[in-house]
Amino acid sequence: MKSSHTPLNYHPEKLSRELKPFYIGADEHDIKEMLKAVGLTKLEDLYSHIAEDVKMTSVPMDKHMSYEMLIAHVNDVARKNKVKLSFLGDGLQQYKVTAVVGPICGIRGLTTAYTPYQPERSQGTLQTLWIYQSLIAQLTGFEAINASLYDRSTCLFEAMNCALRLVKDSTTIIVAGTLFPGDIEVIETHARETNLKILKAPVNPQTGRLDMDALKRILNTTPQIAGLAFPHVNNLGNIEPVDEIVDLCSNNNIKSIAVIDPMLLGPSGLKPPVKFGNRAQGADMIVAEGQHLAIGPNFGGPGLGIFGIRYNEQDKLSIRSTAGRYVGKTVDLKGRECKALILSTREQHIRREKATSNICSNQSFLATVAGASILARGDEGFEETLKTARGLAVKAAEALSQFEGVDLRFRATSFFNEFTLKLPVETEAFIHKASAAGIQVGIDVSNRHAEIQGENLLLMSFSDIHSEKDVDTLISFFESQFEKSKQGIAVPKIQSVLMRDAAPGIPKISKGDLLHYYERLGKQNLSPDDGIYPLGSCTMKYNPYINDYAASLQGFTDIHPQAPDEDVQGCLEVLYEIQEMFKAITGLPGVTTQPVAGAQGELVGLKMFQAYHRDHGEADTRNVLIIPRSAHGTNPATATMAGYQSKVLDGKIYGIYTVEALANGEMNLLQIKEFLKTDGHRVAGVMVTNPNTAGIFETQFKEMSALIHAVGGLVYMDGANMNAIAGIIDLNKLGVDAVHNNLHKTWTIPHGGGGPGDAIVAVSARLMDYLPGVQVVKKNDKYETMRTSKSVGSFHRHYGNFAHKIRAYTYIKALGADGVRKMSQVAVLSARYLQEKLQKTYPLLPQGAVENPRMHEFILTLSPETFKKIEAAGVPKTNAIARIGKLFLDFGFHAPTVAFPEQFGLMLEPTETYGKKELDQFAGVVNTILNLINEYPEVLKTVPHFTPIDRVDEVGANKNPVLCEVITKHLPDIIEDRIDAEKLRKSTPADLCAMIIKAHQNS
Repeated sequence: MKSSHTPLNYHPEKLSRELKPFYIGADEHDIKEMLKAVGLTKLEDLYSHIAEDVKMTSVPMDKHMSYEMLIAHVNDVARKNKVKLSFLGDGLQQYKVTAVVGPICGIRGLTTAYTPYQPERSQGTLQTLWIYQSLIAQLTGFEAINASLYDRSTCLFEAMNCALRLVKDSTTIIVAGTLFPGDIEVIETHARETNLKILKAPVNPQTGRLDMDALKRILNTTPQIAGLAFPHVNNLGNIEPVDEIVDLCSNNNIKSIAVIDPMLLGPSGLKPPVKFGNRAQGADMIVAEGQHLAIGPNFGGPGLGIFGIRYNEQDKLSIRSTAGRYVGKTVDLKGRECKALILSTREQHIRREKATSNICSNQSFLATVAGASILARGDEGFEETLKTARGLAVKAAEALSQFEGVDLRFRATSFFNEFTLKLPVETEAFIHKASAAGIQVGIDVSNRHAEIQGENLLLMSFSDIHSEKDVDTLISFFESQFEKSKQGIAVPKIQSVLMRDAAPGIPKISKGDLLHYYERLGKQNLSPDDGIYPLGSCTMKYNPYINDYAASLQGFTDIHPQAPDEDVQGCLEVLYEIQEMFKAITGLPGVTTQPVAGAQGELVGLKMFQAYHRDHGEADTRNVLIIPRSAHGTNPATATMAGYQSKVLDGKIYGIYTVEALANGEMNLLQIKEFLKTDGHRVAGVMVTNPNTAGIFETQFKEMSALIHAVGGLVYMDGANMNAIAGIIDLNKLGVDAVHNNLHKTWTIPHGGGGPGDAIVAVSARLMDYLPGVQVVKKNDKYETMRTSKSVGSFHRHYGNFAHKIRAYTYIKALGADGVRKMSQVAVLSARYLQEKLQKTYPLLPQGAVENPRMHEFILTLSPETFKKIEAAGVPKTNAIARIGKLFLDFGFHAPTVAFPEQFGLMLEPTETYGKKELDQFAGVVNTILNLINEYPEVLKTVPHFTPIDRVDEVGANKNPVLCEVITKHLPDIIEDRIDAEKLRKSTPADLCAMIIKAHQNS
């Protein structure tokens, strides 16, 4: 019997890691040998130093699925969704996905690589982001486009905060009520308990655009305004008077933040934001959603937050107040042109609580795909898309307005490819009738604006996914519902002043040429597929191909998040199961799937803390968060972003109270106790990573939780290191109130060169009523959505990065209850084994914690004698660890995490992916590196030697940022590897040492 499943686009039997049980590299013989080497007899012994009363005896989940069962299962779930003729848009448009997207999503060197903090071995990712930045700059005219943020909603919040930093003594942002409701809810959720005040400007009910008279009144009567956020095309489909709006901002010396749609900026499209204003002065900042440039709706995510700011001779400073990362052009030590991350001193890993944002990822791979898709379209493709979208929208508006009681709601207002109809029947009932006829006819916007009430309104969207036949089908459905009784209306023309007057000049490049180019870029990165990727605190494990296969099924990719619940039962099932899985894994009773990154998960947790304290009448008095000094930079940055401003008043600490570590590497509980004696009534909560960033389990965590709870505070556990304890430790017994899990770490979402990330947050009973977004519930075998009684709001306009939830779901189904526990156990065993092989030659950090068992990661350092040799060779001690990291690149491996959390430390995390043989080989490399620098420390002056480029001039790149170029048919040059990384890994350590010494001598 022929299979009804979508065929695999890969051969699992040819992939050495794909069919291993639970994707674990070590077999039972390996495990036995490794346990023996570390002096243990069974896997459970790895956790013997942790109290039994916080452990799970088992994970209450189903047994794992076989590979064949899993393929069948994900197909079955995808088929529960109904892909229909859809006219849904409302801020998440659906356009044709270019033919280049699928193959580029299969380039593992791009999809699985880490954030490009090591530019010499990350030119592939850096170049793809450079192309993306440059192309968005060409479309918009803006000189500085960052390498992407989570999505439009959070991007807008970051832009608003930027405006506050740029306009002195400001507190308020005016937000157009014609922005998409989901975006407004997200920014209001983020802004609560912070210094940012939001004022909404109303819609004009006659024009369906921003009420300019009301806006002027707000400007005239409100002090301390920083800026105005407004849409180019609004939530009723209408084109706003962008020139008048920008002029108003300019005249009032406030920042204009234009929320645009980049797809509409091609030839025959709308005017680019750089030309907004009657003097063509342009908006100050732009915000956009770019998901539809790259992929289908995917039930709402991952998104692609586009942010831009002016960077020219008149303004070279504003960029330094923005959030997120930028790729800049620079040169290496030999003068080769290359790319690097720049302006990083604004970011959380450096500035901590003083950072411009807590964000530590971007939507890197989605930006990569968007860049390739823009090139696949070129000016020609954009024009064809826009003419199709506009033409079909006009045809539909004219035809549908012939029916009795059906009319274009805003007859005199121009639209591009979305419009609002007025219906003679209840809109919700009409939508259900259309759904029964196989059409998702539009969005009910009847109650969208307080100024427009008592009308039945339907928002419809058109694009190049539609054909003339599709519109005819739509018209036929209306004909079955209403009498045709009048002449159709004449659709208002778009004024020429609102249209683009010159093509952006984007070249159209063939699929074959693009694939060849991006495949070459993929080879400039490293992938966990290739070998150990030892970054500590990053969990660079194998990303199973089947996860991507599941996420690529049409039953998931083509589903709009605002489709009726009956059409999206498969998607809702995935979300429901994710909730249940993480309840089982964490031991906590509540889960939200909304967060799109670990850092955002932290913010979700703190916002729930604030809601809890507000509910208990303590919003103003609970003003301190306790955070260990060893915490990831996101923790203090998140505290600031949530509204906990660090300061000292009258000798009292507000905001962050920092806890030091004991000699054994654990937090100083006595210090916490002393602070609670005097200031416990002011403590909102504590944020502690467990296991901590030294790889040590906080054995006093339960006692600490009890102390915090006793004074009315709450406990946040940073779950970045969950790979060590998932299925082993019961977080409810540990006293945790909120925890995030990074799905792109523990749960095998590919890092994508820096993103998109993903997360969940699990909570205790104390916080369940405050969960954000929607909860999926199961009733009579049907899935429904509901909001909790005291929800804090929303952190995503829909359900989070849904495509990544599918990947995590598929992985956890492959593990089952037994696999989750074994994953953690072998991850810890691998680290303990590797540590055992290295600690004879490398000292461990923290120095006083040698006897304290490490979990999934550990920190090495050098002896004083080795540091002295390095300094004598001309390399300052402060640079030594970073240079040793570069030396790993010469051996074909990525660097460990350097200088965090210990300034003179190398943090290694091998994960469970690699077997004993690979661990032994890697240990040999690490010991060889030490021998090399003891004998020839001068090689550190010229590392790395075999990557495509030499060490990068990051100082020059930051002094004079170059952020884009005009992309032509001749794509930016690729500098080839001097020696391929795979060849380096296959070389003997002795041969490599000789090659490195020779390369140094010749440099």
